[in-house]
Amino acid sequence: MTTKRNAGWWTLALVAALGIGCGGTGSGAAATGGPSASQQAQSQQADAGSSSIEQTMDASNDALVENGAPGSTSAKTGSSKSSTAGTTINFQASVTLTVDLDALNSSGQDAYPNATGKFSVSATGTITGDSTAGEATYAVTVTWLTDGTFTDPVCGDSATIASGSTWSYSLVVQWSKTDDLNWAIQATADVNGALNATVTHQKTTWTVTGTVTRHAALTFSRTAGTYGFTFGISGQRTVVVTNGTETHTVIITMSALDHILIEIDGVVFGPYTLAQIRWWFGFDCNA
Repeated sequence: MTTKRNAGWWTLALVAALGIGCGGTGSGAAATGGPSASQQAQSQQADAGSSSIEQTMDASNDALVENGAPGSTSAKTGSSKSSTAGTTINFQASVTLTVDLDALNSSGQDAYPNATGKFSVSATGTITGDSTAGEATYAVTVTWLTDGTFTDPVCGDSATIASGSTWSYSLVVQWSKTDDLNWAIQATADVNGALNATVTHQKTTWTVTGTVTRHAALTFSRTAGTYGFTFGISGQRTVVVTNGTETHTVIITMSALDHILIEIDGVVFGPYTLAQIRWWFGFDCNA
């Protein structure tokens, strides 16, 4: 499983400087057997479409955790104030929320700068324990209220999810609290669902269909008054991209941060690190 901490997340911005952009080629691609410009483009289309499920699930998880423990997800944006009040933990067995991807985070910035649209979240399940320690087990359904649009920050490809689209996944939230300065909340989500999106790549529209399997574990905490956030992910996307003339099958598999495989029409590339994915393929891999 891939694991990142708050500081490490921001250092990825430095790696973006190595990005090759949509359809470009690295100067050493031929010598090292890297992907062709066409293969890079195909992987970018597949990633832009399939990562929309993952980004939606992340936003949904954050909303559910924030609803049950207000202020707990501020650690994700880097907000850390020792004077912030302790989190009140009160998860419910049935929750209905609306997530606006254009809303501002606790720092007053766009919480999802590469996404736009609104969707509803319905979570039902069971609650055990109390405010000091417990667990919530949810079956979650996401329904898009508007079209949702996601843009890859590296290559610029944009994916659109149609209004009315629905996805379902499971979520387990566990928490423990000693006092206002010491608590921890862990959210573990699993999705195995179908994908149907359109992707715009260099003014050409592609249809992206397939499946996404993903395991994500997040921890929000406050230890001796200091906020922290960690997350881990692993999964696989198997997608077909077509513009009506060309059709390609792309499989993106992440089993560890330094072990990402990309298979394009039966040709396997990798394993790569996340930084190498940006260099060779020119997209931001979120699998």
